[in-house]
Amino acid sequence: MANQRQRQIMQEAIDEQVTPERLRQLQQSMDTDPDQAAEYNRLRQVDRYLKTAPMEQAPEGLALRVLARLAEGLQSQTMMRPTSLALAIGLAAVALALMPMIGILGSLLISALGNAAVLSALISQVVSLLATIANTMSSVVESAQMLLQTYPEAPVVIVTLVPAALFWIWRASRNNRSATEP
Repeated sequence: MANQRQRQIMQEAIDEQVTPERLRQLQQSMDTDPDQAAEYNRLRQVDRYLKTAPMEQAPEGLALRVLARLAEGLQSQTMMRPTSLALAIGLAAVALALMPMIGILGSLLISALGNAAVLSALISQVVSLLATIANTMSSVVESAQMLLQTYPEAPVVIVTLVPAALFWIWRASRNNRSATEP
């Protein structure tokens, strides 16, 4: 089998751009190696097929259309990749949402340490609750992935609307509290 250097010399010989000395070296190596001679013959045959193949004229603007489609594909792929900042914000939001629950569970655990039956029941409830939370989070992630595939601009909309919605919820709860207080 020919190595990369030998293949290069073969290709130069087929293209008729080889020096007489290199052509002589190629002939000598093919005389001693029948596999290499067979490979050279296959390369010459492929070259003949390519030279005799019918040529078709490409439609006007084909190259520009292909490049434009490639650019669109690359642009949509870069938009689909979550950035590390988005991942960090998402994890921080999940941690922030779980903090009150972790605090409550911690206080219940501390109070239940004195009673084994209560501790056992509490641990089973906590495991059940954590499994439910994990399933819910998995469902939320799957829904978010489907939403992102359908609407690539969804993260921008969500990042924009969530703080505004939280502000309006906070403001409405403040107004309700002030209306109910004497």
